[in-house]
Amino acid sequence: MKTLILNGSPKGNSEKSGSYFLAKAFVSQMEHPCEIRALATENQEELVQYMGGFDHIILISPNYIHALPGIVIKFLEKLTPLESSNRAFGFIIQSGYPESAESELIGKYVTKLVQRLGYECLGTVIKGECAGIAIMPNMFQKLAKRFAAFGKDYEQTGVFSNAFIEEFGEPYRLSDSSIRKLNMLDKIGVAKIGWHKMQKKHGGYEKRMDTPFAPATQVERT
Repeated sequence: MKTLILNGSPKGNSEKSGSYFLAKAFVSQMEHPCEIRALATENQEELVQYMGGFDHIILISPNYIHALPGIVIKFLEKLTPLESSNRAFGFIIQSGYPESAESELIGKYVTKLVQRLGYECLGTVIKGECAGIAIMPNMFQKLAKRFAAFGKDYEQTGVFSNAFIEEFGEPYRLSDSSIRKLNMLDKIGVAKIGWHKMQKKHGGYEKRMDTPFAPATQVERT
């Protein structure tokens, strides 16, 4: 079994990419780590041809406001139906949304797409709560360890374990009590501490309430 991992983040294989963070964690405990290629820095036509030398393809991509990045869509549109059905495709969709339900439609879309192209589906993992994963990696070490275990299990079995799919998919929906807690934290400003820190660091804190694209106020004529 030969596997190629595709990083769908527009940031490419950089330390600022959450998808790359997860890809590295996924291969970190493998006996024979998979190759990781970035859609953002590859010639996509050549990459499609290169994929032919692999049995399994795993695409790791962020969810950008209920949608895949444009480079991922363009890549998927370049795929053509297989002549034989002995190859497989798997997906890992990561997002900042805490609820995996936010990425559910994306998961269904990519799964159905590759099946129609003749690929077997390894499975689709949806992982929420990844906001800040690239800028605060130390806060996601537990997740990195779980992805390392996930990758090791995949190397041994050749499929995405249902146990890992279910684990990463929690919570599907936030409970009412969790929503009330988050609303309270938002009202007292706790949820914004991290963002305010970044704004101050880059000199944007005093301008955070600016509305540069709002329609200009019309001056009353006399």
